[in-house]
Amino acid sequence: MLKQSFGKSFLLFQIITICSFSLLLGLATLKLPPQLVLGALAASVFLYAIRKRPEIALLGILFATSSIIFEDQLPIFPIGIGSLHIPDILLLGSLGFIVLRKLTESEYKFIHTPLDLPLLIFVGVTLVATIIAVLQSTVEIQTALRETRVQFYYLTFFVVTNLVRKQKQLNFLINGIIFLATIVALAMMIQLLLDVPASFLPGRVETLETQGVTFEGVTRILPPGLSIVLVSFVATLCALIIEKFKPLGFLKFLQCGLLGMAILLTFLRGYWAVLILLFFLLGFLFRGVEWQRLIGWGMVVLFGITITMMIILNNPDSRAMNLVGGAANRLSTLFRSETFQGQDDSFNLKKIENEYALSAILEHPFIGMGMGYTYRPWDPRIDQSGSNSNFDFRKFIHNGHFGVMLQSGLLGYFSLMWLSFAFLIRGYKYWQNITDDRISAVMLGFTLAYLLVLVAAVINSTFNQWYWTPIIGIIMGINEVILINFRKTSPLHN
Repeated sequence: MLKQSFGKSFLLFQIITICSFSLLLGLATLKLPPQLVLGALAASVFLYAIRKRPEIALLGILFATSSIIFEDQLPIFPIGIGSLHIPDILLLGSLGFIVLRKLTESEYKFIHTPLDLPLLIFVGVTLVATIIAVLQSTVEIQTALRETRVQFYYLTFFVVTNLVRKQKQLNFLINGIIFLATIVALAMMIQLLLDVPASFLPGRVETLETQGVTFEGVTRILPPGLSIVLVSFVATLCALIIEKFKPLGFLKFLQCGLLGMAILLTFLRGYWAVLILLFFLLGFLFRGVEWQRLIGWGMVVLFGITITMMIILNNPDSRAMNLVGGAANRLSTLFRSETFQGQDDSFNLKKIENEYALSAILEHPFIGMGMGYTYRPWDPRIDQSGSNSNFDFRKFIHNGHFGVMLQSGLLGYFSLMWLSFAFLIRGYKYWQNITDDRISAVMLGFTLAYLLVLVAAVINSTFNQWYWTPIIGIIMGINEVILINFRKTSPLHN
């Protein structure tokens, strides 16, 4: 419309606009701090990307929070009493664009889903509890802002449901998540080939130690991208079983194996345990041809493991043999009674944390104590004096369920469980009614992945980690978009 209004003079208008923008940019550089000008330019680029392809903004959030980049590596843009990271700008810009479209486009309508209300209650209760804690001076405002931003990444759900409306957008977002996960898995494999001191990945890269036994040459790798690796592994596994076999199917099998190997390298027993549960669930869910594919791929995996083990056993002093030994030892602790009888430092730490947490929850049962609250005193059994870490572990708890109760009370926790079970029930109930096999596999994969997360959260602070909250919101949003547009013959919105 603007081009038609200017007619042949539109080129002149473009030249005038560019010159005016350049002049304003030069004046801003002279009068304002360079960081502020750079931040404004970056924000403009991000907002333009959000307007054109909102799914790119979502992938940008995942790249910044849940890949091979760590929080302290991101540039910070100060704003008053707080600051913004790049993913914060992407999230706020995306949510703002939803409001802008509603105000400026008469045909644009909000998408409502059964998950909206419990999600808004959960985030709202957490925000209110944190504001109360700040007003009562039980939580510092800087800590509250830093911790609350993690919770707001659940709102990626609304970005997906309200801005991802075309099939090509949905496919791009799904493919982008799995591609990012594959990059993370490849980086973890490269890290495996390096010595621990030569770490190039963020997060924890350390020598494996289990119940006082150290496995030299076995590297434990825990990057932020673990979240999307787990989600993508389950989705890819479901796709292998549900989709008809194609010539490129074996490449997908190799990709699934790479993602599975990456999960192995984390040596997180909780996630290993729920993955064992996953294979039992798949055996329960599938029938007919899908059951045959499950057995067929299982035989391929078994054959591959047998050949690999034969090669490794011929080299008993190799790093590969140390890796197998460390994994076997780590896995066996799940079935040892002494693990739960005081002979496992990790389990003991979590038990002490839970005791403190239960006492604090009983003191503030309804709405909790807000984000960043110090729920326990310093304890020499689990805290190290003189530690160089700036992180206050008295605010941290491994049990994600207790973590939500501490920050949001039972009101917040029950709203999260309402959200969780609504998501799981809808995914389980409708995944077979989806018209596209690949989309059906993705929906089931995301549903099962979240079920694993929900169970594993008993010993992992999943619900309060900023590399988990964005992907949780996104996969919930993707499943709702699938339900809206792929049940029976419903076309995607234009």
